Amino acid sequence: MSATSKLRTRGQYQLAEDGSTSVVDVYEVTATSESEAIATVVAATSLTQGDAHAEITGALLRELSATPDETLHNVWTVEARYSSRQETRENAAYASQRTKGGMRSSSVEVPAFFDAYGYPLVNTAGDAYEGLGRKVRTRTVNVTHNATSIPDYIFNLSDTINAAAVTILGTSYPAKTCKLTDVNCPDEPVSDKDGDLYYPVTYNIEINPIGWHILLPNKGPNQLIYQTRTGASADWSDDTKANYDSKSPTSDRRIVKRPIESEEQQSLGGEIWLDENGQAVTVTTLTATSIGTANMTAGSGAITMVTGTLPEKVGSLIRVEGAGLKGRFLESNLLSIASGGGSGYLSRDALETVSGADVYVSGVIVNQFLLEDVADWSSLPLPNNQP
Repeated sequence: MSATSKLRTRGQYQLAEDGSTSVVDVYEVTATSESEAIATVVAATSLTQGDAHAEITGALLRELSATPDETLHNVWTVEARYSSRQETRENAAYASQRTKGGMRSSSVEVPAFFDAYGYPLVNTAGDAYEGLGRKVRTRTVNVTHNATSIPDYIFNLSDTINAAAVTILGTSYPAKTCKLTDVNCPDEPVSDKDGDLYYPVTYNIEINPIGWHILLPNKGPNQLIYQTRTGASADWSDDTKANYDSKSPTSDRRIVKRPIESEEQQSLGGEIWLDENGQAVTVTTLTATSIGTANMTAGSGAITMVTGTLPEKVGSLIRVEGAGLKGRFLESNLLSIASGGGSGYLSRDALETVSGADVYVSGVIVNQFLLEDVADWSSLPLPNNQP
């Protein structure tokens, strides 16, 4: 037994609100027997799901329906429905769309030392306001990965950040800017259109373009006291950092930690700013005055002064205009400074290349910390909206 088909009409074109198009072609199939198998009738059209339409660009075959004629029982009407609408995993094999993701805006709060205009957050006595934070713009990618089995390796990576650069939705992000959170796997697998079982595992990737490091003020209730003595049997006495450094032999110098006290030797009962040597600063100075201009290259923490010089104080809070995300300020601290202050290296890389950008270095020391675990993400499925 066999069957033959011919195209009867091509039409029923429709343009949907979302911009997708659909069309229905009608075939007439004539079988050699009134009891012809449905599979033979459909096969006579030579159509398979996913075929492209002959005229409508981007429209793929989604559905086929076959209806026998009420009078001529060996004649069938086959309707082929095409659509350009984006497929979802419900109407495609799960492996054909293994990993997908969308994106939304989000934010995190970090300690603030300056307001949005660059003015220091201090009172008229120069004291910094405590406990203030500012928003850092981030983005969150919601990911769905279709797994053949429960992916333990993804759970092992939960709450880690990327050790190397990764590409997500076509954009490359540097190391230590992406954090994996909220991994979720259903308690039972689901079935795709072919009846194959899979686990739609979901998780979030929180992207912080400036990195997941945080800057914290160099403050505390204790300070370092540098002491020297004139000999092995002599008493220790407080001294300056310069005298400590030059003291020889080294057995005649030491560093002790001591609570910070007022001139009346009373406990101050709070955290006090410390300088680069760990000693209390009587009056901190946060300034909004530029010390000069500098050049920086995106992806590097190197800074070269064009005019002015950097202070030779490791840890100093520094801001470079335009070197941050999309031309914002890059806020960091000084890791190292060349002799004379003509160049140095920051703890954070520039996100934009700048030339002759204004540089602001405040009179406080801050410390950079990374509180997230770093992991190898080479095995983590990342969304680039396949296929």
